[in-house]
Amino acid sequence: MKNKSKLLLCIILSISFITQGCSKKAEPIANPSKSKPSVNSVQKYYSPYTGEEVKKEVLDNVAVLAIVENSVPARPQSGLNAADIVYETMAEGGTPRFIALFQKENAQKIGPLRSARPYFLDIAKEYNLPFAHCGGSQEALNEIKSEKLMSMNEMTNTSTYWRDSIRKSPHNLYTSTEKLRALVKTKNYAYSPSVKLKFDKSYWDNATSPKVTNVVLKMNRLYNTSYAFKNGFYLKSMDGKSSNNKEDNLPLSFKNVVVQITSIKNQKDGVHLDIQLVGTGDGYVISNGKFVKMHWSKKDSTSQTILTDEKGNSLPLNPGKTWWNIVDKSTVIDIK
Repeated sequence: MKNKSKLLLCIILSISFITQGCSKKAEPIANPSKSKPSVNSVQKYYSPYTGEEVKKEVLDNVAVLAIVENSVPARPQSGLNAADIVYETMAEGGTPRFIALFQKENAQKIGPLRSARPYFLDIAKEYNLPFAHCGGSQEALNEIKSEKLMSMNEMTNTSTYWRDSIRKSPHNLYTSTEKLRALVKTKNYAYSPSVKLKFDKSYWDNATSPKVTNVVLKMNRLYNTSYAFKNGFYLKSMDGKSSNNKEDNLPLSFKNVVVQITSIKNQKDGVHLDIQLVGTGDGYVISNGKFVKMHWSKKDSTSQTILTDEKGNSLPLNPGKTWWNIVDKSTVIDIK
């Protein structure tokens, strides 16, 4: 009788374990859609130089820089409307020169191209990008050689450039993004861009900064430039005349205007300039009809220029193209 009781108990326990095992398997599992990305999701890509959404093939474009002349005979220039960022700073003779960065768009004609200066090389090193130019100051050429910079000098790469017979030399040298990108591939440069620009549309949408519709920069008695806010963009003028693209006569327009204030001094020869791009200083970032006082800092020639507000917080740009003015402390800045 005891043996039968033990057998019955074993049967009951076995049934109990089987039942519990089945109930465990019946518990619902996690929804796969919550732990894995949806097959319908689309990967988004953003330009590192404008912060705008772009297609994958656009993101793969080789970024290049080009040094562009800005003397009166060189105006209107070609291709600046296609640049992601245009840096403007002083050159000899009281007239600025530009170094323009192209990645997002293609430009069929860029120029007129002119010679390199050490401060333009600092901008090229900041982004670690190849740059187009025609010759340079001896100081710049020595630096290019000693540091093995990614120079695309017309003097040794003539097939990448052409002369426009409509204008007189030296104001007639041009190239294109297609030719420059092809040259970069031919050169087999260690192409590895460095960019840490920050963009935030909501920052500028919600900013309670002072309103600004016009910006005037009086560099010296020979040159001034200004920006007028219209339909969300800043339209550039130089010496009181609208700055237009030569080919279609459309005005140059940008989403952001940066004014970086620094020290610009003559070298001992009384001709060439020293422009302080490493260190710290103040300035303004202007976008969306507003302006913010900013502080800039740059550790060395290869590091990114960092922008912060007066409280030390990171100051982003508005997604879009930027015109970046590097001006001397003596520049008269009128923001209204």
